[in-house]
Amino acid sequence: MKLQLLALFVAATAFSETASAAHYYNADHKIESKLCSISANEGFTAARKVAAQHGVYLSRYSKSILCNGDDIRDIAKKVDDKVRQEKVIEVFATNSQVETQLCITALKQGLAPVKEKIANLNSLICNGEVVTEFVKRYQGATI
Repeated sequence: MKLQLLALFVAATAFSETASAAHYYNADHKIESKLCSISANEGFTAARKVAAQHGVYLSRYSKSILCNGDDIRDIAKKVDDKVRQEKVIEVFATNSQVETQLCITALKQGLAPVKEKIANLNSLICNGEVVTEFVKRYQGATI
């Protein structure tokens, strides 16, 4: 059963030179309003957890609740995208060991140069992970 409810919530925005994120809060005590504000502030997964506690099903694939005319998933997606963009990871070598330098090389230049020096990539461990998984996780990081 689809819930086609319009939930009202008020957005309190705070702008600075870097356009900080808005914080949303619910205007009434309805569960739909609460879910809209949670979705806007914490993301869709958090809203789904609270919804489940109240016996409300939020679908990841179809409309379920409207928040000021927008689908709850779209509001959460904006928050999730902004959080992903703001996440910055810096990777650096803590020592000058050959293995550490190979891990940094793998991030900077890819696995090919490392494969030339080590026959078995699975034998190289970077931060507790096999080098291939390490590169997948931190490839876009600042070095």
